[in-house]
Amino acid sequence: MNSTRPDISIIVPVFNRSTIVTDTLDSIAAQTERPLALIIVDNNSTDDSLAVVTKWAVRHESPDFSVTVLSETTPGAPAARNKGFESVTTPYVMFFDSDDIMSPNHVKDFADTFRADPQLDIAGRDIVSIELDGTKKIHRFADRDMMFRHAFNAILSTQRYAVKSSFLREAGSWNPGALAWNDFELGFRLLVKHPKCKKIDDTVSVTMRRLSESITGTSYSDTPLKWEHSLDLVADTLSNAGYPDDAIELRRVVLAAIYSREGSPEGKRLLGEVMARQKSASRRALYSVAYHYTRKGGRGIHILLRPFMNFF
Repeated sequence: MNSTRPDISIIVPVFNRSTIVTDTLDSIAAQTERPLALIIVDNNSTDDSLAVVTKWAVRHESPDFSVTVLSETTPGAPAARNKGFESVTTPYVMFFDSDDIMSPNHVKDFADTFRADPQLDIAGRDIVSIELDGTKKIHRFADRDMMFRHAFNAILSTQRYAVKSSFLREAGSWNPGALAWNDFELGFRLLVKHPKCKKIDDTVSVTMRRLSESITGTSYSDTPLKWEHSLDLVADTLSNAGYPDDAIELRRVVLAAIYSREGSPEGKRLLGEVMARQKSASRRALYSVAYHYTRKGGRGIHILLRPFMNFF
């Protein structure tokens, strides 16, 4: 690789984050990896986010830190990420959200991992989130049993990995039609292509901040079609690759239980749709157990049912 040109680009979509986006950008500017390319994409912000990031870019761009500011009019982070990806010329790319923070060695650790093994398609690492109540939660990356782990733990969430640019292009990049769980949907399109993956180590170098004004919302039942559409897209991806749909059907059952726990009739509606597709009484019984267990607050139903179901 050419040491005078960046090995990795970071793409940050921005929507109405004028008061906090500079915290994220400052953490990127503090990276020890140089040279480095940053692409910021404003996604129709109605506040002064575009002006804020443009001013920040002018102050921070340097010969070894290129900063590009773009705009994307199609709503949604996937479209904004694709807009930024169109400008990527580096062999590797990392996507980052506009309200999260990375530690100074974060990008260098990823770049060094790729440089050590040019055959790698994906490198990943655990992250930590600060929840709305202030508690911290670790979200694991894994380079083993990845289909199962992604189906139920979303190990390829946006902040947990970086990817070879050519591999992402082959997989089709982001789907602008997936307005919720878009990283979950993309993750399966990457995984069915059997990437070579590596977990860097157990260090946590990204802090994800949960916000009450989350773009995708904090209630699932308020916008049920968004979540279910992404599950349908994943089911199609798996079917086309020759995988069974058991994992996605169980995800639908879990989602139905969450709807019901939120007090929405959408739960019974979605559960009824899943049950109507089942030809086996034993499978209906398993899904009924999963629904009631999850509705009552139970966790890890996928682990409990794994011995009885053909996930992958």
